[in-house]
Amino acid sequence: MDHSITIDSFGPLPVRRPASVADLCALVKATRAAKHGLYPVGGRTALDQGLPPSKPGVACDTTALSAVLDYPARDMTITVQSGITVAALQTALAKEGQWLPVEVPSPERATLGGAVATNASGPRSYGYGTLRDYVIGISFVTDDGVEVKSGGRVVKNVAGYDLMKLQIGALGTLGVVTQLTLKVKPKPEASAAVACSCDSAALGAVLDTLAASKTRPIAVELLNPAAGRAGGVSPPSSEAGWALLVAFEEKSPSVRWQVETLLTELKATPAQNATELGDAAFCAALTALQVRPESRFIGKISVPPSRVAEAVTKLPADALVHAHALNGVIWVHADAPVAGCEARRGRAPRAVQPPAWELMRHVKHTLDPDNVFNPGRLFGA
Repeated sequence: MDHSITIDSFGPLPVRRPASVADLCALVKATRAAKHGLYPVGGRTALDQGLPPSKPGVACDTTALSAVLDYPARDMTITVQSGITVAALQTALAKEGQWLPVEVPSPERATLGGAVATNASGPRSYGYGTLRDYVIGISFVTDDGVEVKSGGRVVKNVAGYDLMKLQIGALGTLGVVTQLTLKVKPKPEASAAVACSCDSAALGAVLDTLAASKTRPIAVELLNPAAGRAGGVSPPSSEAGWALLVAFEEKSPSVRWQVETLLTELKATPAQNATELGDAAFCAALTALQVRPESRFIGKISVPPSRVAEAVTKLPADALVHAHALNGVIWVHADAPVAGCEARRGRAPRAVQPPAWELMRHVKHTLDPDNVFNPGRLFGA
């Protein structure tokens, strides 16, 4: 275990690894009293996200808080500590034929708390949703060094303030998450996919067909040739254009009908080389691209799904591009920053702040007035 780490060239920061929630509460109190910052870390798979730290402090390693606390499988809910890895969580669920259908890069290292902090998701978000759809209870330590709870094991829980949604995607700036209750799903019986290719001129028409399809895909992924090669996706996109990968997961008869129906629908479009793939394994490969080590800059663009075809064709010709096509989420990898991207690695050109930015700052100041948690990482210095 490292005794210190550097975050975005800031540091080194000493690492503390609390063995219990009580230890964590004491660490938060001591850090606030010293007017320092506390930087939560888990599997350290997303330390290149966010802005540089703005004041000295300590890194808080949460991986010792990794227990499964309650798993009433028949209720399809599970309560775990935030330091559990996503892979360990999936292993526990698999014993009961269940899973959390949210993909996270490097799941063997990434902690559930870290996935919540970064709002991580992958191709299956089109059909299954994101972590915001599965977190039904949360506990976290406030700047007073006190653990508070929101939600619980009941799926339809409307009592109190929805503090769960605030923590998802907050990059650890509103407290240290200690415990999560999730609703989960049965593992699908069967999986299959359809792949096709098209040129830029035909892309809009093909995506319109997929959006209007009678089928119910769980993923619709768009990738250029560079992304196909980097992800090792088979079949790769043609060198002349784009590849589209469409995945289905349900009961076997339903999957079979949807594959055959989509292949028939694609015959009326400019799509080329439409073929069936054996399963949806490409979802994991494309999720891994989100943290591709060879990429100097990785950014994300969000647009209305109807504008994906237009948006991707305006990106630099040498960029590696993959998109959750019907979600409107486009990932861009390049050697230099790309304007209009939310940077996930590297520095993007300064963009206009979203209208909700000041509201978000107000929430941060209200819940953490002394700027203890991840200072600088979301809003800057």
